[in-house]
Amino acid sequence: MNNVVQRDETKELVESLIEENQADAAKKFVESFIEENQIKVVKMGAVDTDGLWRGKRVAVRYFADAVHAAGSNICDILFGWDIQDTLIPNLTFTGWHTGYPDVNLRPDLSTLRVAPGEPNTALVIADLYTREGEPLAISPRGVLRKVIERANKLGYKPIAAYEFEFYIFEGTPREVARAGYRNLEPYSVGSHTYSVYRDSGSEFLLGTIRDRLAQQGIFIEASNSENGPGQFEVNIHYGDALRAADDALILKNTVKEVCADLGYTASFMAKINDDHAGSSGHVHQSLESLEDGTALFANKEDPKTLSKLGQSYLAGLVETSKEFTALNLPTINSYKRVEGGQWAGSSATWGYDNRTVAMRSIPSSGAAARVENRTPGADANPYLVLASTIAAGLYGIENNLTPPEAVYGNAYDLDVAEELRFPNSLIKATEMLENSAVAKEYLGEEFVRHYSETRRWEVHCAATSVTDWEVARYLEHI
Repeated sequence: MNNVVQRDETKELVESLIEENQADAAKKFVESFIEENQIKVVKMGAVDTDGLWRGKRVAVRYFADAVHAAGSNICDILFGWDIQDTLIPNLTFTGWHTGYPDVNLRPDLSTLRVAPGEPNTALVIADLYTREGEPLAISPRGVLRKVIERANKLGYKPIAAYEFEFYIFEGTPREVARAGYRNLEPYSVGSHTYSVYRDSGSEFLLGTIRDRLAQQGIFIEASNSENGPGQFEVNIHYGDALRAADDALILKNTVKEVCADLGYTASFMAKINDDHAGSSGHVHQSLESLEDGTALFANKEDPKTLSKLGQSYLAGLVETSKEFTALNLPTINSYKRVEGGQWAGSSATWGYDNRTVAMRSIPSSGAAARVENRTPGADANPYLVLASTIAAGLYGIENNLTPPEAVYGNAYDLDVAEELRFPNSLIKATEMLENSAVAKEYLGEEFVRHYSETRRWEVHCAATSVTDWEVARYLEHI
């Protein structure tokens, strides 16, 4: 079965089967897919708080049965530990006090596809539910669904596209780990941004990544070498917001898998080296009319500005950007990328086609009219970035906001008022998120509480860790 056809043309059929509770028909669809593609195992997983795709490899017979029975179960420890699988103490949602019970893992069949590079294997992204059958309030994919549903009720269809930067290093992940992640050798030496000649030498890597993604219905519009040694950028074709997040999730996994297969390690860490560029996860977004597909940010009367609706959406992004910082910059390391002129937004500012501000307005008389959020790093969870960004835009529309004055020139050189600067640490950003009425209304109070608790744990881990910098600075001289 052609994966692109299955994903695009069968999506409505699959969704209707699920909506109508036609479990038998859904099971028959799955069985047909399995037989036609000679599938033996299915990679089924959900995204966790940090944006990791976690789940199981499920035998096809059990997978078909699980579809019929509305899913499978998985331990809720997915939300009880950190990125290193260390248990987080004092979480409200789960812990030893709850016994780490199961949650329900339900495959979204519209994401079912063959896994390229793995014979007889398919993959599917799952949603998470409580044992009582309610959507899990802290699930990132569920949070994004909730925001999209709010947009739909207003008559809007959110459209988005991700662009990622990442580094590639010599050595497999195991080899890099054995060396203690020290003396990393980037794939290439020096900066060769946009070099067509240099990109020819990396095509065996990037070309394989593009091909594997295309086989999954994910299309890379462009790829190029970036500003750091061994750094690359890829631009994903736009789609509806949920698909954009799904594509981002699968892209990150595919990049890592391909690089590991070929003897390399890929990293989406925000800032790997003091002297080299950080890695961004910029996201473009707009709204379409649910009724007729009209591009709602387009301004035919004045193509140099966004429509009135687009301006209000932009105003919401600017006004709430500080309180959503912890979702765009989720780790201790994230803040080192935005310190100074790093091609990343660091203040509640916007401008026309300006890459030094947080929110870049890209006007047009047609469907290309959009807004780019330049704050997120490549390390951010794409579901949470999109959920918070769309929520911010809807907040601007629902409150008929007007954006402040645009920034012209270099925003980094401006004497930006203190009240416009983003919080410069994860703990400050977390405190702002915890106190955000907008975040609680649009993303849910339970999610905001849980996410904030996990960020406080991240801050604690960093605060109690002795770094190489400290040893080199103080061991002899102090």
